[in-house]
Amino acid sequence: MKEITNPNDLVKELLTGGWHPKSANPMASSDYMGLNYKCGCGDHHALRDTSFILIGTPVKFLFNCHNDYLTAVKVKGFFSQKSIELWTCKNQVYLEAAKIAEES
Repeated sequence: MKEITNPNDLVKELLTGGWHPKSANPMASSDYMGLNYKCGCGDHHALRDTSFILIGTPVKFLFNCHNDYLTAVKVKGFFSQKSIELWTCKNQVYLEAAKIAEES
């Protein structure tokens, strides 16, 4: 999994990766029973127990863990799902990227 440390790189990823606020689809749910992902903080978290702030297509979530890391996860499969960690960043990098995007 790639760690994004530069806020400008994160802005590019968010703009080109098809990410949207979770309010864009209020029906979006990360309620995948028994599915976990490896977070940038080093721990494994259950998708259903971790809050997410952005969604992407086809089935991607940007999870915000309690250890101040964001991890982008893609869920693959229909009958049997698996999680694929795409990238991670620290919360501070995300906040700096949001300021850059706001100023643009």
